[in-house]
Amino acid sequence: MRARSASHRRRESGSTSVRDRERRSPAARFAMHRPDTHPVAVPGAWPLLGHLPQMARAPLAFFQGLERHGPLAQIRIWSRPMVVVTRPDLARRVLVTGSRAFDKGGPVIEGLRTLLGNGLVTCPAHEHTRQRHLMQPAFHPLRLARYSPAVSTSVADVVGSWRPGQAMDLDREIGQVVSLIVSRTLVAAPGTTNTTKQICDLVPEATVVMYRQGLMPGRLLPRLPLSINRRCAKVRTEGRDLIAPVLARYRAGHGTYADLLSDVVRAYENEPDPDLAMADQAMTIVGAALETTASSLVWTLRLLAEHPRVLARLTTELDEVLAGRQATHDDIARLPYLQQVLTESMRLYPPVWLMTRTTTSEVRWAEGSIPAGTDVGISPWALHRDPGIFPSPEAFAPDRWAPERATSTQREAFFALGAGRRKCIGDTFAMNAAVIILSTILTRWHLHHQRSQFRIQPRMLLTPPRTPVTVQARALPEAA
Repeated sequence: MRARSASHRRRESGSTSVRDRERRSPAARFAMHRPDTHPVAVPGAWPLLGHLPQMARAPLAFFQGLERHGPLAQIRIWSRPMVVVTRPDLARRVLVTGSRAFDKGGPVIEGLRTLLGNGLVTCPAHEHTRQRHLMQPAFHPLRLARYSPAVSTSVADVVGSWRPGQAMDLDREIGQVVSLIVSRTLVAAPGTTNTTKQICDLVPEATVVMYRQGLMPGRLLPRLPLSINRRCAKVRTEGRDLIAPVLARYRAGHGTYADLLSDVVRAYENEPDPDLAMADQAMTIVGAALETTASSLVWTLRLLAEHPRVLARLTTELDEVLAGRQATHDDIARLPYLQQVLTESMRLYPPVWLMTRTTTSEVRWAEGSIPAGTDVGISPWALHRDPGIFPSPEAFAPDRWAPERATSTQREAFFALGAGRRKCIGDTFAMNAAVIILSTILTRWHLHHQRSQFRIQPRMLLTPPRTPVTVQARALPEAA
């Protein structure tokens, strides 16, 4: 009887330990994990801070260097472990083939949620299918095609004001172009242009705030009266206060404007708490459209200014196809080299340089296993520089994406806009807009930029440094 009681107590004790383990912190769960299957712990972690000093000093180099520690490298952000996937095939498992075991979570997603709420980019998996279903009609190719004239008009309005020999900040000019596009395609109701511009003006600071919030430890520190917390609250309040009257106008008109926000309002007007849901989606769409598109365009124009042979070949394509006229939606498919240039630019400078997920169950791979509840990091910046997949990875070589040269391995290792079920829903819109914007600028103008050393300071996105340029008018080819 005594033996049976002891056995019973052992079973009870074992059951309790499982429940206790589920309640433990990520660091504690990782420590209890079987040591023979641990990802390799990256040396150099500081007491309390973990690898934050290295991330603060040179984050891109730090993540790029993790590959030498194996396919699964464990770092610490404060005391919180993160397993960084350093091989493209494993990243694809996380994002595509095994994505059900990896939910949206980790520092990047937590930072985004502080300002964007629970929109399509940040929502957990159990909400994503429904949200995607509601949002998908707004991004149907036929609907996206109707926005191309507004994109063309917006870029023409900005570059039409340039003068030969004018010196300017390229990032500011591109920001104006994209802000106009947002106000004419995403939020186009009469009387909302100034409000939309104010929302767009908040985005650069928001990317800084979200990144820093995501790296803060625990649940207490983000609630303390610290400067970064006050900045976060201020940006969030300003953004929500600006979008609220815009949404009220759309709801009163039942989403009757020919823009993307009208589609969102119609999709969510019968949802529980529609005001909050619409605000989350509106902030997500505006923020993503503005910063990712603007960043990609500036990086691409910088690269073209620094690589005259690529630029010469591209302008030849533009002259042959467009003959000096404005590009239309139908021209996009007729500009393959421009699309290769864009893809190669985003390989070198992916807008999203770090993605994070959290495991929902234990993941067991031949390369190692990861406990449930562990943060997982993927750095497209680092993965896009794998020399085994992308020879001469630091070279700007658009021809690597030519249909006859690009391999399936290369295409599957390209994560600039995500992959799988959570891939950016607006990727087609962003690429189409970028083709029209670049073709308009490069058909009319030469951009002269003095190549120089620069230091990239990643925020939530890979924002380019200030880019001063001088513009000179091109001689337009005669139409055939």
